[in-house]
Amino acid sequence: MDNTTPVSRRKFLGAVLAIPAIGALGTPLVAAGQFVYPPDSLLQPPKPKKIGNLKDVNVWESIKFDFNDAPGLLVRKDEKEVVAYSLKCTHLGCTVEVPKGNLKDKQLFCPCHGGQFDPMGNNVGGPPPKPLPAFGVEIADNGDIIISEKLA
Repeated sequence: MDNTTPVSRRKFLGAVLAIPAIGALGTPLVAAGQFVYPPDSLLQPPKPKKIGNLKDVNVWESIKFDFNDAPGLLVRKDEKEVVAYSLKCTHLGCTVEVPKGNLKDKQLFCPCHGGQFDPMGNNVGGPPPKPLPAFGVEIADNGDIIISEKLA
């Protein structure tokens, strides 16, 4: 005697269709969970980055670099002082344009809405509400310039 009950067509199709439906509904929930609880690696600050050597940068000249997928600029103010900041405008996040050559007495310009910054990253005209965000700068004993995320 056979004690198995045949599965109806309705139950079989219901089971077959349930598997993709659960996947389709579960995928956004997993994505939302990763947004609410991101992996620890995304919560860590980016690692410091060497962008050049002090001997390669003359006074009032600059080095463009990328840090954490954002454009940045380092400017050597004098023999010992350098500053580094993001080139993302503090108005709406457009990339600020940097004139070529010596930056003394020149201005950086944001093409989106006419924002103006001095070579030290301070806002001097237009709509930007504050200076360009600064990076931490360390000069190693051998002159290597190391950029890091600035701790406020």
